[in-house]
Parts: sequence; C-alpha cells; structure tokens
Amino acid sequence: MEIKIARLSGYCFGVKRAIELTEAALKKYNNKNIKVYSIGQIIHNKGVTTYLNQKGLIIVEKVEQIKPGSVFIVRSHGMSPRLIAKIKKKGVKIVDTVCPFVKGAQSKARMISKRGYHLVIIGDENHPEVISEMEYADKNNLTVIESPEKIKNFPKHDRIGVIMQTTQINANAKSIISGLFDKSKEMLVENTICNVTENKQKITKKLAEKSDIMIIVGGRNSANTTHLAHIAKDCNPNTYHIENYKEIKAKWFKGVKITGISGGASTPKKDIKKVKEFIEKINQE
Repeated sequence: MEIKIARLSGYCFGVKRAIELTEAALKKYNNKNIKVYSIGQIIHNKGVTTYLNQKGLIIVEKVEQIKPGSVFIVRSHGMSPRLIAKIKKKGVKIVDTVCPFVKGAQSKARMISKRGYHLVIIGDENHPEVISEMEYADKNNLTVIESPEKIKNFPKHDRIGVIMQTTQINANAKSIISGLFDKSKEMLVENTICNVTENKQKITKKLAEKSDIMIIVGGRNSANTTHLAHIAKDCNPNTYHIENYKEIKAKWFKGVKITGISGGASTPKKDIKKVKEFIEKINQE
C-alpha cells in the first residue's frame, strides 16, 4: 500500500503562533505562581487542549471565574472587545493569540458596518470566530448565512457587504454570493478566507481524487478540519474523519492500494505521523 500525506498538513501559521504564545505565557507565569486562563479552547483540538491543561492553562466559561491579577489568553478565534475590556478592568494581563486572518475579518466587519451596509457573514453562527466578528459590527444590521439554502428567505437590502469565516469552503462561499446577487442594488464582497486554508482544501481534494481511501485527521469541532472532510468525501465516498489513530479500523484498508492523509490547521504533525505509522502496521499484518 502507498500512503500519501497532503502538503501543508499540520499547524497553520495562526495556530502555531497561538500555541507558542500560550506555552510561553504558561512557562513565564506559572513559575511566578500566577494563574493563566482562557475562555474556551485556544484551538479546536482535544489533544492540544489536554496538553495545555497539563501545562497549567485553566479554561473557564465566564469572566467572573477569572481571578484579579492573573493572565488571560485571548484564543485564536477571537473574542468580543467588550469582554476583553471587562477582563482588563480586573487587573488581568492580556495575551493576544488571535489569528491575523481572523483580525482581518473582524476589521472588515467593522468597516462594512460603519459604511452602512447590511453585513452578511458566510459561516457558522455558533462558531467562536463568527461570534467574535459579529461583535465588531452592528448586530441589528447583519445576517449570518451558512448555506445557499438559507438565502431563500433572506430579504432584499439596498446595500449588502459580505465577509467570510476564514475557514469557509470556497465553493460554498461562491454559491452564497451568487444567490445574494439579486438581493441588493449594491454588493461589496471582501474575501476573508485564509489563503492557507484555501490551498489546503485544493490539495486535499486532489489527493482524495487519486486515493482509494482518504483519512482526515483533526478535531470534530474544528471548522477547517470538518470542511476538509466534506470536500474529500464529495469526491471520494471512502473518506473518514478521525481525531486520532485509535479510531482507525483495519477493515477500511482491504484491497486499498493508495491511502491519502490530510490534517486540519489545528492538527499537530505528530498526530498525522502516528496515523501513517498505524496504517503501515495494519498493512504489514
């Protein structure tokens, strides 16, 4: 069996930066007996979250749980600026790990709102990144659209401004934008999809087309990993989304000659390596 790993698999720049900043903060402040908090996961990967917990990161749900004089990590997906200001007032030091691409989308959301456009965010309204982008805009003049089917009941507006969740599937965004064309007299579109995400999607699609089986590695709550799985499955029904090698079943590989592996932006390279090694072991038995 031939096993091929997609190029660009492993951490993207934004995720790597977030983890490095968090590790540095934990090392610096734990030695001083200062607690380090975050609201929600820094990145969407269970293994990495567990690792950071073991290093001393305390994940909470509410601002009230953060102790005065501590350190707070703003996760890679971004947060409400009002919440961050509220945390600062407690005498808490802020460490900002927000992905630069997410910051760009937040900035575009603010700009479009200030110019009076009805803002459309293409993405998942329950995802922390999209929630953070909504906080930079006029909440009374925006709509989040996840799929083309949602456009049917979308009312007409004189002016529509569009941004995208940075991990959006390119084809889905194009389909929604096309559907919005007849919903306004003027439309401003800002392509805020991360270029690394877009390239990874293209590479994964090509590998899935050439493989007998496709394995996508990464958190099930990771938007970019889930999108990779959907893209791969569309052209290769024999696609499996797993979080780690322990989920792999030997029966998947009967008669398989080419196995393709790709990982999300929040998937460590070591996780992908373990998947490859486990499949090689199966192949030898």
